[in-house]
Amino acid sequence: MTPDHAWHPTQELLEHSNVAVLCRKLGVDGYRELQRRSVADPDWFWTHAMRDIGVVWDVPPLRIRGEDRRIATTRWFPGGRTNLVDSCLERHISEGRGDSIAFRWETEDGTGGLLDYRQLAERCARIASGLRALHIGVGDRVGAYLPPGREAFELLFACAHMGAVLVPMFSGFGVDALAERLADARAKVLVTADATARRGVRHDMAAIARRAAAEANTVRHLVVVGRDGAESLPESPGGVRPVSGRAAPRPETVRWEELTASPPCPRVSLPAAAPFLLLHTSGTTGRPKGAVHTHGGFPVQVGSEVRYNLDVRPGDVVFWVTDPGWVMFPLVAVGSTLACASVLAYDGAIDHPEPTRLWRLLEDHAVTVFGSSPSLSRSLMGRPLPDAAAPRRVRILGSTGEPWTEDAWHWYSAEFGGKRCPVINISGGTEVGGSLLGSAPTLPQSPCSFSGPCLGVDAAIVDAAGEPAAEGEKGELVVRQSWPGMTRGLWRAPGRFAHTYFRRRPGLWSHGDLASGVGDEWFVHGRMDDVIKVAGKRLGPAEVEQAVLGHPRVVEAAAVGVPHPVKGESLWCFVVTREGPLAEAESARIRERVAAALGPAFRPSRVVAVPGLPRTRNGKVMRRLISDLISGDPPGDLSALVDARVMDAILAAVRSQPR
Repeated sequence: MTPDHAWHPTQELLEHSNVAVLCRKLGVDGYRELQRRSVADPDWFWTHAMRDIGVVWDVPPLRIRGEDRRIATTRWFPGGRTNLVDSCLERHISEGRGDSIAFRWETEDGTGGLLDYRQLAERCARIASGLRALHIGVGDRVGAYLPPGREAFELLFACAHMGAVLVPMFSGFGVDALAERLADARAKVLVTADATARRGVRHDMAAIARRAAAEANTVRHLVVVGRDGAESLPESPGGVRPVSGRAAPRPETVRWEELTASPPCPRVSLPAAAPFLLLHTSGTTGRPKGAVHTHGGFPVQVGSEVRYNLDVRPGDVVFWVTDPGWVMFPLVAVGSTLACASVLAYDGAIDHPEPTRLWRLLEDHAVTVFGSSPSLSRSLMGRPLPDAAAPRRVRILGSTGEPWTEDAWHWYSAEFGGKRCPVINISGGTEVGGSLLGSAPTLPQSPCSFSGPCLGVDAAIVDAAGEPAAEGEKGELVVRQSWPGMTRGLWRAPGRFAHTYFRRRPGLWSHGDLASGVGDEWFVHGRMDDVIKVAGKRLGPAEVEQAVLGHPRVVEAAAVGVPHPVKGESLWCFVVTREGPLAEAESARIRERVAAALGPAFRPSRVVAVPGLPRTRNGKVMRRLISDLISGDPPGDLSALVDARVMDAILAAVRSQPR
């Protein structure tokens, strides 16, 4: 992949973007020089970045980092005391911006509303007081099983206000997945909605939450948000299930309105290392891991990314298509409010009731910064566009979740963005507390590329021997120094933390992504677990899928390696098609497309048409699950998938379609 710049920064971004202003203030010659200095002297960079971002300290830290600089044990901001609510909400009120809109929301039926910073701060103080009345104190865990909307946003800041630890969970989880995470966190309270709607169909969340809370055996109060006008709260179906040989107590039900009616309570001052979030990973490789993020590190990290990469400024309206259970929800919520911007949340299908619902949302709410996953672009590419295809006010396009294919990137940049917006690609994860790699709004962009590591992130690409990978060669993405957003450990699993991230390469954070660098730009090719090795040759699935998606009838594709007695692995391609199954001649043409693009050695052994791919609610296609399914290996926890039934459909397709 050779850099071929498809977008160049405008003069406005070169002069007035947040990162350009910071570079002038610090006397630094542009983003790349700032990135180099930020890893050469992290204390210097984060000192200036914190001030620029607007982080408020009750007690300033003694230093930026503790004396132990080992990556796994670095302490950030020792001695400091803070509460991120001061930085995100109270600061703007005290500076005379309390009337600025902090949050706006809309549901699928068109209802919605606005909250300014003053209203949001007061409501969060009331909700925090209501949680205290339920005997929640500093450090106690509060589960959130909510659709994207007002309550998820308010609860995040309410927990921070009074020092509780928020445990967000995907709004599509079933009983077992929800109960497992509640039990792991030992959550005392679970907040849910009575129901949500997708494509006009009501989904009963409270019934699932009630059963999961009882099964977890730690939840004492179930707080229910009345969203669909139900007169009474749903009863637990089938009674309480026994747990560990004894009946679990039935959680007491409390209405959300009771929390919000409480008198405001003062916010608490907390050590910088006090936990703010407990975010579980998807759990597809075993028991879900709980990543811990703090009041000190998380806002500093996401504040930097949102300010310097996404270029969010006061008055911007930020809309990221995400679920409250994914790290992008708190990242956007905290990062945008630090910038005194407005966050939009939408609860519903973005193409319902009409295909152009997304465009209407962007127009009605005057969205200026929009983000999604590449899979969303691929799903929209084949649909008719509205007359004014490029949203008028959007100036920044964001992207994360999985690697791009070039055709989808070009569509997002040119057709959706009108060629005027940078595509700010960011890549990190739940445990990262933000991103390791990012695009800069002041640098030219090639399709699918990153400008390199985010500011303050000392990342590298290494080969199998741990040496720097040659230009253009794929290697593993690693990090050599701690960064503020890095998880402070895995919840109740310190040994698992060291084993997961530092066992393979001692002294380096092994992130597990396959990456390469060409010139000054970086590219991500997927997870190391997804790497396919055919006859000793290694490639990432994105390269194969790029070739497959060039076929006019293919909508989605996943390339996986399947064990082979001679080659080690053979290449199989799973495709979702338009208008019915593939004919054998079409499958043959897809094989030839891949062979022509990547070489005869990588001609797929099979092309299987399937009704869908195993995808998490954050948009990631779980290729490893397909490989395990075909190989006969246990797939592990499927609770993070949008629809686990797709696995049975894939197996049936493999068995029914000829080789």
